[in-house]
Amino acid sequence: MASVDDANIKFWNELCGTNLATVLGITDSSPGSLKKFDDWFFEFYPYLLEHVSLAELIGRDVLEVGLGYGSLSQKIAQSGARYVGLDIAPGPVEMVCHRLRQAALPGDAKTGSILNAPFSDNSFDYVVAVGCLHHTGDMRKGIDECRRLLRAGGSLIAMVYYAYSYRRWVQAPRQTLRYLTSEILGYRGVVASETAQEKWYYDHNSKGVVAPHTDFVSVKSLRNYCRLFSDFSWQRRNIDQELPFKTRTRQELLTTRWPGICGLEIYARAVK
Repeated sequence: MASVDDANIKFWNELCGTNLATVLGITDSSPGSLKKFDDWFFEFYPYLLEHVSLAELIGRDVLEVGLGYGSLSQKIAQSGARYVGLDIAPGPVEMVCHRLRQAALPGDAKTGSILNAPFSDNSFDYVVAVGCLHHTGDMRKGIDECRRLLRAGGSLIAMVYYAYSYRRWVQAPRQTLRYLTSEILGYRGVVASETAQEKWYYDHNSKGVVAPHTDFVSVKSLRNYCRLFSDFSWQRRNIDQELPFKTRTRQELLTTRWPGICGLEIYARAVK
């Protein structure tokens, strides 16, 4: 795992969203520039705050894992939560700390891995992990650590990449079919991307380099990973204008049934 961690530190030190910031013409981290980024971010993911309900977080101890550009981080801190952020790379931590200071918000962010989180048992009411557990190289351990950090009745809110999305069937049909067969035969776990092209469509940096490690998981296997929680619920989300949906815009596609059937991501809530 040390090699995956080292590679992740190097890759994710460039903020997730840097490519978008370049397209938007953002060259600094002033309030106006960050608002421009955040407005686009929440418009592009209009369902995100349905899963991370800010009203629930008021007065609660909340850990966010995987910080990126800090858009969700700032929203959580502004909600009235007692916010703490965690990221394996220093770049996102610096950005979130900058956001908190600049907006005069309480909270903190620190560098560390969710596979060995630097917090005591039962420290948080919520753990929010959007788009990071599938990059750790050990999703099961990451989920177990999130459970350890939660108090009784606390919730893990996570987004992970869906193994049976339309994109997986188009880009990696044989691998996806093998995964389906293995699950029918009793396997419970993830399937890792085999090629750089597969990973590129999900995560790549400003130089075109893809994320070091990317896993995909089914609902069935994710439920198994969360079996020690008292409750588990989920919803498939996200879609893009690509095969086999090239004739409609993303905005139109988001209003159809297709994201819920074969969307790119699983949003899950697991209650301890």
